[in-house]
Amino acid sequence: MAGSPLRQLSVLFRYLRGERPSVLLLAVLVPLGIGLQLVAPQMLRRFIDHTLSRSPSDLLLAVAAWYLAAALGLLVVTIGCDAVAARLAWRTTNRLRADLVAHCLRRPSRFYQRYPPGELVDRVDGDVTRLAAVMSALLLEVLAQMLLVVGILGALFQLDWRLALVFAPFALGTLLLLRRLVGKAMPFVAARQTASAELLGFLEERLAGAEDLRTNGASAHTLRALETRQTDLYLKARRAARVSVRWPATVQGLSTVSVVLALGVSVWLHGRGQLSTGTAFACLSYAMLLRRPLLAVTTRFHDLEGAAVSVQRLQELLRQDDDVGPTGTRHLPAGPLGARLDRVSFSYDPGEPVLRDVSFRLRPGERLGIVGRTGSGKSTVVRLLFGLHQPVSGGVSVGGQDVAGLDTRALRSRVALVTQEVQVFHATLRENLTFFDHSVDDRRVCAALEEAGLTDWWRELPDGLDTVLGTGARGMSAGEEQLLALARVFLRDPAVVLMDEPTARLDPHTERLLMPAMERLLEGRTAVVVQHRPHALRHVDRILVLDAGTVVEHGEQTVLAADPTSRFHELLRAG
Repeated sequence: MAGSPLRQLSVLFRYLRGERPSVLLLAVLVPLGIGLQLVAPQMLRRFIDHTLSRSPSDLLLAVAAWYLAAALGLLVVTIGCDAVAARLAWRTTNRLRADLVAHCLRRPSRFYQRYPPGELVDRVDGDVTRLAAVMSALLLEVLAQMLLVVGILGALFQLDWRLALVFAPFALGTLLLLRRLVGKAMPFVAARQTASAELLGFLEERLAGAEDLRTNGASAHTLRALETRQTDLYLKARRAARVSVRWPATVQGLSTVSVVLALGVSVWLHGRGQLSTGTAFACLSYAMLLRRPLLAVTTRFHDLEGAAVSVQRLQELLRQDDDVGPTGTRHLPAGPLGARLDRVSFSYDPGEPVLRDVSFRLRPGERLGIVGRTGSGKSTVVRLLFGLHQPVSGGVSVGGQDVAGLDTRALRSRVALVTQEVQVFHATLRENLTFFDHSVDDRRVCAALEEAGLTDWWRELPDGLDTVLGTGARGMSAGEEQLLALARVFLRDPAVVLMDEPTARLDPHTERLLMPAMERLLEGRTAVVVQHRPHALRHVDRILVLDAGTVVEHGEQTVLAADPTSRFHELLRAG
């Protein structure tokens, strides 16, 4: 059963560490509940036999009282089991969810190209929620019902071995059938959940671009594509359902036959005077009770198979460990920092180099502008310096330290990256600037906004720093978002600033408004600025021109700008 659901779910047990009191309490409550279920038929047997033998009413009332106490005890134990199991499941799966989110936050951009947001949400939330349901109810139920089967067979042997022999082959056969068929539906369940995740990814992408789809007449195409994906999900779900319900129906038929057989044997033994009425009733009660756990195990096991598939999908997500960025422990020195690329080559996919033998060296406080055509590798340079990728060959260093050997927090605290896409969270202006660090003083926040040229803007906001921004709240223009990104960097006060086409989304007028804030930000700091518009690099010291991942020109900005034979001069003239 290497690929069985229970084996797959066993990987979750490490999340039970630290939950020993709850686990021990369940270890007591579950057997207690099973014992109370097994005691009930015995009390009914005594009540019936004492009634037929005309025993004193006090004895009958005592048996009835004990039966009532057992029933109430079973109710309390069941509620307690459900409450403890639910709390245990949600606490453990919440830790799993936190690990998944932390893992995703450490992944590079290529990871998010492989897994679109909709699919990640389905895995991190949908799959984990399914696991919580399994751990709180299904898994506990299956384990309890298996113990109940063993207890019932033991009670039947204690009552009458002949009746026990009627049920033992049936129970053993059912368990063998369960062992043989378990996991058969998992490939079909996996296909269904994959189709569901792809549908969610499709919906997330299309709804995010709803305005463009509508204005460009692609609504009908989107609906046709949606119908195709829904049909695919329906067919895979139907196939999984067919496989999952075949053998529970077989077990249900076998259980019905066994109950009828047990009833016939009980009547025959009772007619021969070898079985009392109460014992016959108790045996029939056990027969009905045995039927319930076996049916429960078989009919609910497809839910366990679905949860096992969820575990497989989450394990696949956690195995994505490529390009995790800096993993060392070294820290950067205090004060100004330089930066260097030494004969660096890099490729996202084998055999398709993005950078070839790129080298440059920046002294502390020096500013480098990188220009080139789209796809020349400009953005890759700043991502290497920020530790988002590791070079295939060559060295990348900041402050004289190899980026790969730096502690991630140490690197991020001294090196800032500004991109053309600015993420504005549904949170207050203060939280958007501090990234939810409530220890940052408001005076520092206001000073950063002033440096970015946003003083007048934020003072006009209805709630000042407490104004909620983002989707569903106050919107921002592209220029305001970019200035907000600069204010975040001012607040951190890094030694090195990396800019990846920060003005790409801006019109020329807004770009001119942004330039003074950019110049203040870069003053006295080491900087690498990637620009598609070369005329926006007046504030840098040197220029690096890339073409197809290779350095074709490198020199002083003023010298190259004045040289009519230089590539940079040609780009300026074309711009």
